[in-house]
Amino acid sequence: MTMKLIPDLPLRLQDGGPSPSLVQVHPLPSKDGLLIKIQPPRDPSGGVLAASPCDLVLAIDVSGSMGARAPAPELAGTANEEYDLTVLDLVKHAARTILETLDAKDRLGIVTFASRSQVLQPLMAMTPENKAETLQKIDMMQPTNMTNLWHGVRDGLSLFQDQRDTQSAGGSVRALLVLTDGMPNHMCPQQGYVPKLRAMGPLPATIHTFGFGYELRSGLLKSIAEVGGGNYAFIPDAGMLGTVFVHAVANLQSTFATDAKLNLVYPTDLNLEETTGDAVEKQAPVELGAGVPGRLSQLTILLSNLQYGQSRDIYLRYGSTRRLSPRSTPEITAVVEYLPTQDPKPTLQTTSVHQSLLFPTTTLDPASIAYHVSRSLLIAHLASLSPLNPQSEHTPSSVQPPDTLPPLANLLATLPATNHPTDPACAALLLDLTGPFPAPPGTPATAEFLATPSRWTGQIALALATKKHYHRWGAHYLPSLAGAHARQVCNSFKDAGPLRYGADSPLFVQCRDRLDAAFDRLPAPEPSLPPPPPPPMAAATRAGLGAQGGGNLGGNVCRSRAPVSMSRYNCPVSGCWAGTARVVLEGGVKTARIGRLRTGVRVVTPRGPRKVVAVVRMPVRGVEMCLVGGELLITPWHPVCVQPGAGWAFPKDVKTRSVRYTGSVYSVLLERDEDPEAHAILVGGVWGVTLGHGLTDGDKRQDVRVHDFFGDYAKVCQSLATLPRRDGGLVLGGDFRKQWQRRVKCHFDQPGKKVTRRLARRSKAAAVAPRPVDKLRPVVRCPTIKYNRRTRLGRGFTLAELKAAGIPKLYAPTIGISVDARRQNLSEEGLAINVQRLKEYKTRLIVFPRKSNKITKADTPKDQQTAETTQSIRSTFSVPQAIASGFSEISKGDLPKNVEGGAYKALRKARSDARLQGTREKRVRDKAEAENAKK
Repeated sequence: MTMKLIPDLPLRLQDGGPSPSLVQVHPLPSKDGLLIKIQPPRDPSGGVLAASPCDLVLAIDVSGSMGARAPAPELAGTANEEYDLTVLDLVKHAARTILETLDAKDRLGIVTFASRSQVLQPLMAMTPENKAETLQKIDMMQPTNMTNLWHGVRDGLSLFQDQRDTQSAGGSVRALLVLTDGMPNHMCPQQGYVPKLRAMGPLPATIHTFGFGYELRSGLLKSIAEVGGGNYAFIPDAGMLGTVFVHAVANLQSTFATDAKLNLVYPTDLNLEETTGDAVEKQAPVELGAGVPGRLSQLTILLSNLQYGQSRDIYLRYGSTRRLSPRSTPEITAVVEYLPTQDPKPTLQTTSVHQSLLFPTTTLDPASIAYHVSRSLLIAHLASLSPLNPQSEHTPSSVQPPDTLPPLANLLATLPATNHPTDPACAALLLDLTGPFPAPPGTPATAEFLATPSRWTGQIALALATKKHYHRWGAHYLPSLAGAHARQVCNSFKDAGPLRYGADSPLFVQCRDRLDAAFDRLPAPEPSLPPPPPPPMAAATRAGLGAQGGGNLGGNVCRSRAPVSMSRYNCPVSGCWAGTARVVLEGGVKTARIGRLRTGVRVVTPRGPRKVVAVVRMPVRGVEMCLVGGELLITPWHPVCVQPGAGWAFPKDVKTRSVRYTGSVYSVLLERDEDPEAHAILVGGVWGVTLGHGLTDGDKRQDVRVHDFFGDYAKVCQSLATLPRRDGGLVLGGDFRKQWQRRVKCHFDQPGKKVTRRLARRSKAAAVAPRPVDKLRPVVRCPTIKYNRRTRLGRGFTLAELKAAGIPKLYAPTIGISVDARRQNLSEEGLAINVQRLKEYKTRLIVFPRKSNKITKADTPKDQQTAETTQSIRSTFSVPQAIASGFSEISKGDLPKNVEGGAYKALRKARSDARLQGTREKRVRDKAEAENAKK
């Protein structure tokens, strides 16, 4: 019996398609393995960065646990901050973000699941009309009872199968996004989720899972994502919401090919094996039949989606080469099968390469090889912490694994990346493991640091450092990180390692930035939970300024009624520096303009990385600022440290020159820390102090940072609580209030009330929703002869207009119609227009019953109560064009020409002619009679 190496598939060569170099085989110089590189094109053909069309189905958990308060970050030494937002509030906001970036070529479906699942919307093209309808369905979701995760996944996949025959996907990227808190407790499959999904055969779409909060069954979510060819993402709190969803959708929109898989045919004696540990989708090698000469084996590796500009690098290890000889000429054949997304009628395509293993040759540099080998070893180590159970579900240990740090140190000793610490990729991988080095690589201090795992500050080391860390977030975070490295996708802004994936893809960067901007533009969700009673120091605690771990005011719990903008979770915020200054971020490699700094981003401080908690922006005009260090523009009295060990000084004393500046200046508040040195950031190569540094008492001549207000963390939080915020998440400050005796700044002054009034209008609209905020008013003529040809909105409809439209005068005010009994109708035209206006309003009016079980004749039928609504009647029923009148304008060309000789003389002559007309006629008659008498 023989087995075909490649199944019979419809193959089609495409002009201008990818070259055969899509797949490369690199035998390693160490002769112990090989590296398979699948390199998609950098951007779509044609040079147009068009996002791949997507068919997305959102499977949203609406169980009772989703109504719990959304968790906020908790860091050592800080207070717990609580919001009045539920987990479902944040999930719905993420769904709105996804909806915001879709267009007519994309389709979206929605499934909710609690004790049973419900299809809210089949796959629909995201036209403007369908988007408005989808948004209403998202807003109507409310938490109910139990969690039937299986029915949500099953019905979500069925939406793709239902439309396969009726509407072809047309090369679109199909994905099911499961959004849940990961605690299924109803109708779970007895044989397990993975066997149940495998029994369904080839899945119509990839499955991506998102787990919210710390009470997760993260192993199940990761297993579902692996069997579905997707990614699992851990969202511990509100601070990670935006970045995770932005990257997830950006990866889908930058997809080059779907359903990709790699087939390897090689001599059986090689004993090829994957090096990334246990995974649900992992397949064992198959030895080909006796009819195939030389005893060959075939290994299939499922790749799922491939992204533009991002390679997939697979490190395989083989154990024995003793049978390899020049006579046997051993070769390996690598074949990649995939469906391109840019093809309107996708057909399975393949590309293959043959490589001899006898003489290893590679074009890869040693640092690149070391990176990919180290990445595979790290994935295998993380996978060992969540082994597979008999139901093919990852099972993280319920307690901290014993002696986790020594094995982590042993792993570091085996990573080839440690030999290339200056390589950017290797450095990013080590940064997630150990944290930043205290000294340059190769120094004794760095060697001592690497030999002491207890000093490591990387996220992986912190996740395994203590039982509390591992039990709360490490067991959920590590599988998510391992999955990002395994599929080589960027899943957030947080981790330095995955952040490198997709950086060379212009399409991915464009999609990510577009999603990021959409997330920031959306208004914040209205909290579903009632506000708790304010604790002591209410002004400070109501500010909610400890969103990323700060705001610990005397041990009180900081609470926030509602964030002013969702930009607190994802978007730029900024502090007494000019907006053009650049801040050094965690890791010391990347910088960001202070005007684009993001809440929750970790920045470099003299005591290690710290998170940004809050920011203040103050507009200035023509103020004097100091140029320090060649590029930093800062206010004269903001303490800086130009050189380590040189002490703190005012910029006016160390400036290069003074500059007149008009624009905005920014101040930053970091998470609370008792060490004053932890309250400084590196901006433009110069250390600058931040708000709330803790130095309130002392000799200002010894330390210029001492300040009664700026040094008191509690006072700063209390003052910021009184300031308004704009949609971008910035705290707006107008100026500083000062003590008149000493002229010392002691408070932030409020800016103008324009933003506050806008927020009040928004709050009013949300409070009366779905009712409009205004009433229907008639169209009337403006008063006076000069303006009566124009129209405007009047005070109210007359009783005659209401009677003609069939609306009782006492009923009209209850349905949003203004009534003015004093006004009278003076024309039939005006009466007819307002009657028609009332009738049109009645056709679009939705009247809900006062009692759900007692529907009256005047109420709108239930099947029509889900129509599109509006918050402004005036925007829908605008003032029409001017009513036709009996007057007509005279065009300029029809005006008479200028009077010859002047108007004055013409008027005098006309007056004289009129006065003397009778006299002149009498003279003519007398003259005629005299002539007749002579005859």
